[in-house]
Amino acid sequence: MQIDADPRTIVSFMDKGLSPELDILSVTTDISPEDHLVFQVKTRGERAQGEVADHLLLRILHGKVYVFLIPINKENGNKVLMYETALQPDYPLLPQVLEQSRENDMPRHLKVERVARGVEFTLPLEWIDFGKDFGFDAYTVSAQVQGDTLEISRVHDQAGKGRGGSNKFSAVTLLNKLCTPQRLRAGRD
Repeated sequence: MQIDADPRTIVSFMDKGLSPELDILSVTTDISPEDHLVFQVKTRGERAQGEVADHLLLRILHGKVYVFLIPINKENGNKVLMYETALQPDYPLLPQVLEQSRENDMPRHLKVERVARGVEFTLPLEWIDFGKDFGFDAYTVSAQVQGDTLEISRVHDQAGKGRGGSNKFSAVTLLNKLCTPQRLRAGRD
């Protein structure tokens, strides 16, 4: 018997070979009181300054490949760049080159906030097409932005590395899991 993985959370393995700000520990999803989908990416540490090319990347598979990119360095600000490409069966889940998104309303509705040792990405729930599959993952990467093009030169860490498959599921399944109260384990407060 196989138990389906919980689509709300990706728990990543600690990699002591990476600096703390490049080591992803988890990616969680939740619904906010304002009916927004919240992705929280947590790392082992954070940094104010350092290699400018280092970024935290949230990848969403939802009819297309959507990539949200924010600098790891806090001093570089909270400006998020959004990229997209067609979802093709023979393409990698994280293409090395992406074009900037043409969806004019998405950046306006996307909210990003730095939290202790991580970042929260908030998207409006009405953005989700419940007739399509949904998947997500987070990466730390070295990337260069040139005009409307993003080129990823190195992947430092991936939250979902080591898992088989693309971790795609029905968008309705995600919403059902997010709206279902979690049972507390015995002995937990």
